[in-house]
Amino acid sequence: MTRVSVYALLLLAAAGCQAPGKGMIALEGATLIDGSGGPPVKDALILIRNGRIEAVSQVNEIHVPRGAQRISLIGKTIIPGLVDAHARAARWAMGRYVAWGVTAIRDVGDAPEDTLVALRTDVGLGGTFGPRMFSPGSALDGAPASRPGWVACATPDDARKAVDARVNAGLDYLMAAPGITPALLRPLMDEASSLHTPVAVTPGRVDALSAARAGAAVLDQLAGIVPSAARNPAPYLRAYEQIWAGWAEEEKGWATLDSAQVSSIARTLAALHVAIVPTLASHDALARLGDTTLTSGPAWSDVPPDAVGVRGTEALLRQTGWSARDLAAFRAARPRQNQFLREFRHDGGLVAAGSDSPSPGLPPGQSLHRELEFLVAAGFTPLEAITAATRYGAQILHADSLGAVLPGHLADLVVLNADPSQNIQATQNIAWVMLRGLIVHPDSLRAQWSHGH
Repeated sequence: MTRVSVYALLLLAAAGCQAPGKGMIALEGATLIDGSGGPPVKDALILIRNGRIEAVSQVNEIHVPRGAQRISLIGKTIIPGLVDAHARAARWAMGRYVAWGVTAIRDVGDAPEDTLVALRTDVGLGGTFGPRMFSPGSALDGAPASRPGWVACATPDDARKAVDARVNAGLDYLMAAPGITPALLRPLMDEASSLHTPVAVTPGRVDALSAARAGAAVLDQLAGIVPSAARNPAPYLRAYEQIWAGWAEEEKGWATLDSAQVSSIARTLAALHVAIVPTLASHDALARLGDTTLTSGPAWSDVPPDAVGVRGTEALLRQTGWSARDLAAFRAARPRQNQFLREFRHDGGLVAAGSDSPSPGLPPGQSLHRELEFLVAAGFTPLEAITAATRYGAQILHADSLGAVLPGHLADLVVLNADPSQNIQATQNIAWVMLRGLIVHPDSLRAQWSHGH
């Protein structure tokens, strides 16, 4: 036998000895909440290889291949990685999201476009550690733009060109900001539709119903709903000529709506198949801008001292010019907002959970868990709230392989020390996180921040 053929036989023998489970992780014995909205599954078995979920069953239902890394999770609960469907991406915040189980974010375009594109690229290539990032680039606004990071559109032609530029740059969707008028929304939607790119709208000078009828895929922050339900929408739309005045006016308007008006607009919007990202945590933080306890608590140890955009609640209060009466209106709006969300969901509307973090009073990561608490307080079951922060978040991103623990999906999940189907606060009791098939321990991340990395 030649030396070459002996070598070939040795190679074949070595291949035959390789364990079939090499490179596989088997998670055994946890309770699984898979993101589909169905009941938790006891004694789950999840097989993961190369960053993807290969199989999901119950322990002893399928064989764990020899050589797999077996991890016993008896007494733990697994949920899909959380999707923050309304985030303001910032480089310092990315690891903080992951420490709180957030494995994907839908950025809403608050920063300059080159900053957002660079960050999305860095995360995608692994240069910056963080959740999967979906971005519209800079949000499109009227002229002058209300925020430095937004793109000013003065004419319908500006709006079309802004859409083209973002689609050509390969961005994930488009975000229309509150300063977009009806005259700008029509060409914006027309251009986006011809390029098969979804548009989200944070209404202001356009009401929510008009935005949905024009073809908006998502409505953010519960904006535009009051003028859609009110008998006279004009004062609300006019107030949004100045963004903070518009927001305060609309918050006051919620308490003037009766139950029938809220039911009617919820039913109408649900029938138009527009999704809603309510950001209740943001409404709560804005209502408490004058409250010093807003920036205290365990989550704040994750926020660097120089993150003034998150810690600067007093500065935002001065910038808005809101009075104590305005802040009280935010609180008084909550019962009607909750009724709207309950009825919208009951009528088949899709609600995705978003935090609006990091922004004043809203630390990244933990604020999404606050959003889950607010959804439960609004009448969602814990499982419905979890679905809003997993499968439905993935759905509005058109990210079919995220948001659920199912065969073929990407291996992004969170291992909890307690069962959130009984108490939603258990989503904050995190043992570890899996992102792209890699196990991440929040304590290890926090140790890096405390040492200045």
